[in-house]
This record gives sequence, structure tokens and C-alpha cells, in this order.
Amino acid sequence: MYGMLLSSIMHFGQDEFGELTWERVKEEAGCKTTEFTNQKIYDDNLIIRLAEACASIVGQGDHLDYLRVFGRWFVRFCSDRNYDKMLRITGRHFCQFLTEMDNLHSQMKYGFPKMKSPSMVVTEYDSGGAVLLYRSVRKGYSHYLMGELDFRNDGFMQDMLQRRAGFNRTSLPSFTLGKLFRLFPFGIVLGPELKIRLAGERILQMLGKEMLESDFLDHFTIQRPHVKLSWESMMMFQSVTWEVESKKLPKINTTNVMMPDGSYKSNTLSCVNDMPTRRGSSQAPWTGERSSLESSRGLLLKGQMYILKDCNIALFLCIPLLNNLVEMRETGLFLNDLSMHDLSREMVLSGWHHCSRLQIMYNRAEEDSNKLEDAYMKVEEAKTRADDLLYSMLPRQVADILRQGKNPLETCQAFEEVSVLFAEVSLMEDQDLTHTVNKVYQTIDNITDQYSVFKVETVLGVYMVVGGAPEYQPDHCAQLASLALHMIRQSEECKTHNLRIGIHVGPVVAGVVGMKLPRYCLFGDTVNTASRMQTNSQVGKIHISEICAKHLERFNFVTTFRGKLQIKGKGEMNTYWLEGRKESAKSSWK
Repeated sequence: MYGMLLSSIMHFGQDEFGELTWERVKEEAGCKTTEFTNQKIYDDNLIIRLAEACASIVGQGDHLDYLRVFGRWFVRFCSDRNYDKMLRITGRHFCQFLTEMDNLHSQMKYGFPKMKSPSMVVTEYDSGGAVLLYRSVRKGYSHYLMGELDFRNDGFMQDMLQRRAGFNRTSLPSFTLGKLFRLFPFGIVLGPELKIRLAGERILQMLGKEMLESDFLDHFTIQRPHVKLSWESMMMFQSVTWEVESKKLPKINTTNVMMPDGSYKSNTLSCVNDMPTRRGSSQAPWTGERSSLESSRGLLLKGQMYILKDCNIALFLCIPLLNNLVEMRETGLFLNDLSMHDLSREMVLSGWHHCSRLQIMYNRAEEDSNKLEDAYMKVEEAKTRADDLLYSMLPRQVADILRQGKNPLETCQAFEEVSVLFAEVSLMEDQDLTHTVNKVYQTIDNITDQYSVFKVETVLGVYMVVGGAPEYQPDHCAQLASLALHMIRQSEECKTHNLRIGIHVGPVVAGVVGMKLPRYCLFGDTVNTASRMQTNSQVGKIHISEICAKHLERFNFVTTFRGKLQIKGKGEMNTYWLEGRKESAKSSWK
């Protein structure tokens, strides 16, 4: 699908849910694009994934509800972009609007050449409403179109009655269909059995007279509307533009042309291709792509399927669909082959005159689009790096509050109970200081990331970690104890540094301090006591307070009483050593 649909969802999604919530929705849907480009093609299932992500993140309904919301957003988006002016002239009444929407989609292919548009046709109508037949090659998008609409159809019914009453059939002399096909040299007559009874001179010349009295589907495929060809479908879709494509390339007449040197050369397509062409003329002027015949299998025909009930036949009054003179010469057509009463000649010549200019404009727009997409990708990469850096400095929940523009004071919280760990890192002798310090702290950081804790800071060789803040964890003390044991075990294995660790449990106040260099800080007596546990610890040991030991006993950790110690600022305290955890508990812990 083209990015216009996704642009509407992106635009209103940010307004409705907020930028942070919408970023979570995009992340859930696997969408990494910052902005969508209207002319770029994206995955068809992206809208479905965004709807499912909205249902998961935002709630308030399932993904089908959000598909309906996306449909309403697209209507608002069209109004904001002034597309509603085009929609307002599609029909005087709502039923006429619905009927012309299908024809409008067929015309939009010039701006969106690869669009797989749906088909919408009014099959029945009365004064109370209408029946709309919706078809699409995409599955799961019906709710994007569906909506509750209450309208009266009296005006449309009255208009149709007046049109029938005021229509006076003009008496015309009888004439053969052969004379009709002088006006429509590409027309085709079908019978109820869908066999080709008669065809115009030009199409017989190009596709062969053997197509007469044969099945229509043996020679053509239906591009629009998205229906299975039948007599009933032709009667139902008379007001819709039909597009068909021949299953084989047209025959090109060959004639011998005398060259200046007296020799003869076949006047075939290869000979015509030897003629000099203007720059960009080998491309379709509206799309910037190669001509349609190079990407299609045959001749494209576009027109109306008109049913003559009295004769029990169907007239397919059509013209060849050509972009420019290049496609005309590739099909072996000439201007005098085209009908004079319609605008087919003017369309081809206009395409030739504007081809180069439109091609240059398209190329520039495509280059600008690619540059914009590259810029968005670089912005997204820079944003990801900035987020990673921010989340390494601050807890994710706190960082998201600051990203919303709120005051850092709003991040302050009082916690009744958290666990605080201090670990002093000392390097062994004969070590390269810079290399070893970086390696040691990188290793400790990797270990810390494996537990539900937050690294607060590293100051003067002391590593500070908190468990239970800013998001409370019932087992915060056990998580921190497991981290401490892991750190000691790793230091004994690598033999590059020693650790002295202390842990205490108690209340703290936490929040962001500073504006230019914000830091998540902890305040309170618990922090000071944990620091004293670390300074009174020993190398390779984990020194914990009595309240910490009581918490850990509930999680099957092994502690031993160290004795009463005189702690600065606290007086005499009972302290313990954390020795490990019982074997029966290891299976449930890291």
C-alpha cells in the first residue's frame, strides 16, 4: 500500500495518544519509520499490525475497533489535505458518490501506478438506503471501510424517477453493428454465453480474427472491476469502468521499406526502435516507469460494458489505454487507428509533449523522497542512540517522564523499603590501569543488566546499585543479593580486581537532580548505612545489616553472624556475612 494511508494514521495517532504512547505502538507493531512518504509502497499488513498494537498498548477495544478508527482518521486526513474538494464533486447524492468512487480509484493509478484499489459498487438501492458490494485483494480490511451511517435515499430515488420519466427515446433508423464499430474500432460484442460475436476492425487486426466466436476469457483477463466475468456481473457493473488486458501481444504489421542505399528493410518494431528518441521518452509520463507494455502481457483496453436487453448482447465500448507515443509504436498503432470522437488522440499527444518535463519532476521528487527517507533513518538511529544513552543514565520510567517535558521535581518518590548495594572495586597489582578499569566496569555492567535492579552511579571506584526503585520489586533484596554473589564469583574467576560489598535495606527518597546533567539520586539514612556496610567489609566478602539478613532468610540465602560492630554515625550494630544460597533455591535464581 502507499504511504498516504499510513500518514493519516501516524498524524492522528500522535495527536490522540501522545508521542510516547505512539512510539510504543510503533515499536509493538515493528514499525521503525519516523514518517511515511505518500508515494512510497509499504507492507500491506502494517495497518493491521498497528491496529493490533493500539489494542494492546492503548486498550479500549480490539484491533477491529481501531481499524474503524483508522478509517475515520483517513476521512479527516483527506479533509485536512483538501482532498475533500475532489470527493464532493463525485456525486450529488450519496449513492452516486459510492458508485463514482470505483471510477475515481481507476483514475488514481496515474498518480499511484501500483495501487491495488478496492472495488465498491452499489448493487441495490431503495428509499431507505443501499447495498454496497465491497471487494479487495487485501484480506482483513473490511472494518477499515465499515462504519455506521444513517441517510435517506429519497432524493436519489426521486432523481432517478425524474430521469426515467423525462427520457424520450429518439427514433433512429436501423443500422448494423459494423457501422457502430467505425466509431468504436476497438469495441467488442458479447453474447450471454460470453462468446465474442463481433469486434472492431482494429482489434481484430491486432489480435487476430480467430477470436470471433470464441470465449472472451480465452483472449482477455479482467483487471477492473474485481469480479468474476458473467452475464450477471456485466449487468450489475454497467456504471463501472472496465479494464481488460489481452493475453497475447498485438500483432504488428510488417512492410518492406526501401533504404537510401537501395536495399529493403522490414518496417518492424526493431526498425522503429532505431529511431532517435527524446530523453525519458521510453518511460510512461505519469509513473516514471517503463511503458506499460514492457510490464504487461498485452494490450490494455478501458471502457464501459453496456447491455442491450432487446438484443440480448453486451457492448464493450472501449479504447486502448496508452500513455504516450512510445507505447503506441510498441503496439503497432498509429494515430489514425484511434477514434476521432473521443480524447484518445489528445491524451497520447499530450503525454508525449509533457513526458520529459513530468519525468524530470518525478525523478526529482523521487530523489527528494529518498533523501528524506535517509534523513529520517539517520534521525531514527540518532534517536535510538540518544535513548540508549538516556536509559543508561536514568531509569526508563523516569526518563519517559522527563521526555514529556515535565519538571524533574515530579520524578521524586518516597520508598518505604529498598535495597542499596555499594561495591568498592580495587585493581590487583601490575595491571594496565585504563584498559583494566574499562574492562572491569563493563563486565560488572553486563552482570547488573541480568537482574531487576538499577545502577545508580560509579564514583571513585565505588559501584552503587539499588533494588526496588524506581519500580518496586517484592524480591528486591533477593535480586540484589544474587547480583552481589555473582559479582564476587566473577571477580574470583577473572583475577583482575577485588571487591568489597555492603548491602542494607530501608526507606529512601529518590528522584532526578539537575537540569543540564540530570542524575537519578537516592537520599536517606539507608544510603549512608549501606555505604558503612561496604567500608567495614573485607575483600571478597559481602557485608550486610541485620534487617537485610532477615529478608534474605525468607529466600533461602545463607548468612552467618559476624558480630556487633561500631558503625560510624549509627553506633553498635549486629552485622552478617552473606555466604551464598541453599542448593534447593538455586534452580529458581540466576
